[in-house]
Amino acid sequence: MSVEGDVLERALDTLDDVIYIYDETERLVYWNQRLNELYDLSDEELSGMAATEFFRPADRPTVEAAIDEIRETGETVVEAVSPTVEGPVRFELTGRRLTDDDGEVLGFAGIGRDVTERSEQAGQLSQQNERLAEFADLLAHDIRNPLSVASGHLALAREGSEGSLDAIESAHDRIDRIITDIRLATREGTLATDIRPTDVGAVAREAWEYVDTDDGVFDGPDDLRLDADADRLLRLFENLFRNAMEHGRSDDGTVTVRLDATPEGFAVEDDGPGIDPAVRGRIFDPSVSDTAGGTGFGLHIVHTIATAHGWDVAVTDAAGGGARFEFTV
Repeated sequence: MSVEGDVLERALDTLDDVIYIYDETERLVYWNQRLNELYDLSDEELSGMAATEFFRPADRPTVEAAIDEIRETGETVVEAVSPTVEGPVRFELTGRRLTDDDGEVLGFAGIGRDVTERSEQAGQLSQQNERLAEFADLLAHDIRNPLSVASGHLALAREGSEGSLDAIESAHDRIDRIITDIRLATREGTLATDIRPTDVGAVAREAWEYVDTDDGVFDGPDDLRLDADADRLLRLFENLFRNAMEHGRSDDGTVTVRLDATPEGFAVEDDGPGIDPAVRGRIFDPSVSDTAGGTGFGLHIVHTIATAHGWDVAVTDAAGGGARFEFTV
């Protein structure tokens, strides 16, 4: 080997990337030292290996397709995971067809670059973006309750009705609290809770005032106390009540919502038609709704808040046939 060739080989052996050359039969004929290090194999063991042998079974079809692409187009770029002595590595693999002066194919050459960290960061960023999108949807969903109340009382105020301005101010305060709550959740990645002894019945009655209940009826105990985060519990009840208003009306258009104390915690039920069995198993999933135009976020929020408290929530049939949500505290 010439001096220049020796220097070039030494230079390639210093790289963190893997350099490889395959012949026309797609067998390994040249590589740099990095390949030996990654697989703890000697030159004799590496010589003649097929490209697919370096990768996990699930990714071998991808590698085979990449080799086919080199044959057809002359080049390729793909990603595949390989089990190395340093642990699983995700490689970005490039390939270029090699030909002689007459155009005869001699094989292909390429570079394998470790993109494991980049891939993990991309996955984390994707998860963060999904979470931010979910929080944005939850925010848009939750402010509908107080915004609807404020709009209704604004209309009354224009007609000179007394007391409606206080209701509008209260609704705006509620919107501000929801926005603050979502901002905290966005930064922390989850809902934090400030658990204190709480009058659950009073929180439920306050939530009822924030929901457009029309001629609905609320029935709840005067004394039901639990350790809970009052602000989160308020959002939980708002979403349960709005769900009952949107989906739980009986044939005559009315709905009665009842809050009950149970030995395990509490339950909220309505006297409407109940929940379609086809969606009951997925009722707490985002974007699952049993009515046209429903977003499904309301019950997802209920489940999220219950989980943040460490509670379990289950849906079943009420005694009168409506929906019943049981919370185990």
